[in-house]
Amino acid sequence: SDSRFSNSSPQSNGSRNELFAPPLHSRINGWSLPLHSFQLLAWLVYSFMAIVGFGIYVPLLPAPWSFAAYALIGTAFVLHLVTHVAAVTIDPADLNVRRRKDYSSPMPVFDNTKHQHIIDNLHCTLCEVDVYVLYISLDLLKPYRETIVLH
Repeated sequence: SDSRFSNSSPQSNGSRNELFAPPLHSRINGWSLPLHSFQLLAWLVYSFMAIVGFGIYVPLLPAPWSFAAYALIGTAFVLHLVTHVAAVTIDPADLNVRRRKDYSSPMPVFDNTKHQHIIDNLHCTLCEVDVYVLYISLDLLKPYRETIVLH
């Protein structure tokens, strides 16, 4: 066999980061461009379900059921729309990260040769800030206490 065709994978000079181009800017929330393909798919499916539900399925129901279906499905669609827009609009970064972050600067690249994890001992190695820990502890849920790191 010819040795020219035996290795067709990309060649790197010792670093895996050379094959990866970091994004130019950090995303602030779900409205930041470029949109992810799943976001576009979610809006298309939501629109399709609204058109099919309100334009085809509900009008085919008998009169007393169609009014209830419009009210029930309409409430569910409006509630979903409000929560979807809220989830897309909120910046999920930790408060300390939002205070110090310059969103116009390029996003830092994680180098796994220097650090094993992005968040180590409640310190973000990319942003160089300490992150908070949220303790969920209600008296009723003491046996199920969880610690969640927000970042």
